[in-house]
Amino acid sequence: MIQYDLIVVGGGISGMTAALSALENGVKNVIIIEREDSLGGVVNQCIHSGFGSSILNVEVTGPEYVNFIRNRLLNHEVYIKLETEVIDLSKDKVITYVNSLEGVTEIKGSSIIFATGCREKFTGSINIATNTYTGINSIGNAHRVVNLEGYLLGKEPVIVASNKWALIVARRLYIEGADIKGILIKENENFIFDDENKDIIEGFNIPVYIDSKVIEIFGDERVTGVKIGSLMDKKEIILGCDSLLLSVEYFPENSLLKNVKVEMDKETLAPIVNEYETGIKGVFACGNLIYGTKALTQKDINGGEAGKRAAEYITEPGAGTDAAGQQTTAV
Repeated sequence: MIQYDLIVVGGGISGMTAALSALENGVKNVIIIEREDSLGGVVNQCIHSGFGSSILNVEVTGPEYVNFIRNRLLNHEVYIKLETEVIDLSKDKVITYVNSLEGVTEIKGSSIIFATGCREKFTGSINIATNTYTGINSIGNAHRVVNLEGYLLGKEPVIVASNKWALIVARRLYIEGADIKGILIKENENFIFDDENKDIIEGFNIPVYIDSKVIEIFGDERVTGVKIGSLMDKKEIILGCDSLLLSVEYFPENSLLKNVKVEMDKETLAPIVNEYETGIKGVFACGNLIYGTKALTQKDINGGEAGKRAAEYITEPGAGTDAAGQQTTAV
């Protein structure tokens, strides 16, 4: 079995910065395992400015930040496996992964950092069955499609916004030519439509409906309109549209850690950590994963401190390993 000093599970920006920090703190034998076909994760689709200030002392776009960290990573001998899914973790730090070239493979790490992030999950953004219609998508999917694939999921969307990200997506869609029929603001404990958030769509002439919700959807196969109701004055109006974009909940990708009985926070569903270390010695977590359902409230997430902590653990006497017979490729 091939052994590594550090295995980083997840090649988004937190996993990348965790690996970089470990390498810059003396760890020599590091592998990053990423399920997608490129590094950077969700930050690749964030072409607006607002990233990297904690490392660069200036805010840049998501792709610029990813490219900067990737270039710094490749100044080191780091092994990167793309299109590879981690399917199991044991308490003695054995990782099982699968990909199309190697099949199912086991590797062992002196330390492991989980940077698996969060994923969108529909949990009832509106109290109406949505699986009857096409044209209903999540904010995250709409953002990915317009920025990475270059097309609109709808030319006349209605957007249910319960986070800042939804406003950023609305602005982006408007710039790309969408005629946004309305943004329904759904405030919550993590999102207030304050001056900072209003600024995101200021001057874009997008109708905004405060404290309103979708109460009916129209259409045969595809959405053709929605009825919205105000929670303040109970008034109802109908908006014609060809798509409905929903802010949905974000949940941490914590299943592998749960399988080895790592304790989870009951509110955020994230692994409980002490200086980024989970309840298993030498197994760390960072990035959106440790913020769980509150991940969207964080402004500048990176894994640098987790990488430093892992490096401290690895350099303890007897903790390191040698990687004999490497079959991975530095990318």
